[in-house]
Amino acid sequence: MAEYRTAGEFQEMLHATANTAFKGQYGKYMRNAVWLAFLVHILVFVLSPEFTFKPYRLKEEQFEVVDVPDDISIPPPPQEIAPPQVPVEAADDDAEDEEIAPTTFDSFEDMPPPPPPSGGGGDVFLAFDEPPVLVDYTAPTYPPLAREAGIEGTVAVSVLVSEEGKVLSASVLSSDVTPAMEKAALEAAKKCRFRPAKQRTVAVKAHVMIPFQFQLH
Repeated sequence: MAEYRTAGEFQEMLHATANTAFKGQYGKYMRNAVWLAFLVHILVFVLSPEFTFKPYRLKEEQFEVVDVPDDISIPPPPQEIAPPQVPVEAADDDAEDEEIAPTTFDSFEDMPPPPPPSGGGGDVFLAFDEPPVLVDYTAPTYPPLAREAGIEGTVAVSVLVSEEGKVLSASVLSSDVTPAMEKAALEAAKKCRFRPAKQRTVAVKAHVMIPFQFQLH
């Protein structure tokens, strides 16, 4: 018997012997695997149930037949409604040529103050040493209808001037024109500015009258 030097060499010899014996049985294993696979296919074919083809059938349902008329009347579309016309103010070519005559105040300081309004709840007369002095005059706007009609005249407006020279209130004293022209005179009077009246050295309220003239030429 051969002698081995180490245990490792002995283990290598055993491994080589087992590998050689396995390779020698390789053909036998392959034959057995082929026969086993063939046998399994035969059993599956024999034991499987017979296949029967069944065509698909639609489920029966009831349908209602609807008669559609040959001519279908479609109503005409609604008529378009025209939008309302926006009134446009006509251009007055002569408006630029015509100017309101300037109002003069030569005798303004000599005019007496208007009497106090009647009634117990009205403003009382306010005394002053120096009357109010108009420093910023605003001309009234000539109403277009009055201009076209050729109406001219004068509106006397009574105003109450504050200690700061602003117009607190305005009212028509006399007039020979239309209400629209009176309204224009009142609006212009409220925009006027004064040097306030004085009682000695103290600024006080005071009533004063402003005449507004409407003239086309």
